[in-house]
Amino acid sequence: MIITDLNALRVKCDDASSDEVGSIIELLEKELQDSNKNGKPGVGLAAPQIGIAKKVSIIRVAQNHEFNLNLVNCRIDKYFDLGVFKDEGCLSFPDRSENTNRYNEIYVKDNLLYPNNFIATGLLAVICQHEIDHLYQKVFIDHLVEKQILKIKIGPNDKCHCGSNLKYKKCCGKV
Repeated sequence: MIITDLNALRVKCDDASSDEVGSIIELLEKELQDSNKNGKPGVGLAAPQIGIAKKVSIIRVAQNHEFNLNLVNCRIDKYFDLGVFKDEGCLSFPDRSENTNRYNEIYVKDNLLYPNNFIATGLLAVICQHEIDHLYQKVFIDHLVEKQILKIKIGPNDKCHCGSNLKYKKCCGKV
């Protein structure tokens, strides 16, 4: 089952060992396929989204793009060309899409699997950023376009816009 609680998604992940990678990828594959059957198509999923605190995620994009990538213990080393990505979504935030600030080109380093290091551009770069963020306690709403955040009118005692179910002053509005 895909986790939708923000605090549970922000769990600190440990590196995955070679021995556990295969079984985690199998679980991610199954969960991603199940989400696609339920009418919520996704193109990637990370281990923290299914309650596993390991640095493992998968990317599966068909239709003209054909990305099939497993990301294990990697990180983004360099970022280039910041832009706005329209309507980014996440299986952990069903029925929500937002405009986000994302880089159009990134350098991914130290992937445990092949390719070990690679450059991702365009849509693949955005998806990699999204999935790798999950491995480092971040979610896509952390990258909202600034104007979008400003247009959300909330007071200090209102529920925070990030989905944490906390009051704004105790969450994103910390002074």
